[in-house]
Amino acid sequence: MEIPGTQHLRNKDFTVKVIRVINNLLKEINKPIKLMHVCGTHEHTISKYGLRSLLPNSLEILSGPGCPVCVCPAADIDKAIELGKRENTIITTFGDMIRVPASNLSLAELKAKGADVRIVYGPHDAIKIAKENPEKEIIFFAIGFETTAPLIGYEIQSGPPSNFSVICAYKLIPAALELLISQSQLRIDGFISPGHVSTIIGLQPFKIFSDAYRVPNVIAGFEPNDVLLSILMILR
Repeated sequence: MEIPGTQHLRNKDFTVKVIRVINNLLKEINKPIKLMHVCGTHEHTISKYGLRSLLPNSLEILSGPGCPVCVCPAADIDKAIELGKRENTIITTFGDMIRVPASNLSLAELKAKGADVRIVYGPHDAIKIAKENPEKEIIFFAIGFETTAPLIGYEIQSGPPSNFSVICAYKLIPAALELLISQSQLRIDGFISPGHVSTIIGLQPFKIFSDAYRVPNVIAGFEPNDVLLSILMILR
């Protein structure tokens, strides 16, 4: 059963119409426009469907800080590595983080030196390891944005075992956008913000960009026409 209103999300004829409107708006604006998305899934959609190639050269779409691994500072990884050197300690984290270099080592290199570093799919798996190893300290190295933070919040509220702890390295999307706006040399004309983050935190945290900074911000889904419609709305 098709959800009402979704029939246009991948409709080619609708895509052509939206691009035509975007072209007309850019002609009216008559200056280069620089937009930025801040989600890896948006970049995947833009690249997979070749959206940049369908748009005029006067419109630039930048890839912002949307990858939790990419924006994780070395200091956070250093902290996990130092804790992982302790006896009777197991470091758990997502597979993406294992090979990311820190100041001196990566978690993969720490594991090669004999430390107990394990890949998990989420905090629930880490808690299971904690229950199976009550004599050891299990540390979950938590990375991500607002979308993954509720997972660890739920587990903590549910009462994990006393030998379970968390390195909290979550980042906030609105705070990242505000930092980008403060970098005047970037001159961002508008943001395409991720729909799933807004599902968690709502619209209010994003309103500061249009209200205080006069920078338009459209929250969009991840289908190709979602992205194109967000561009159209920003230009308007």
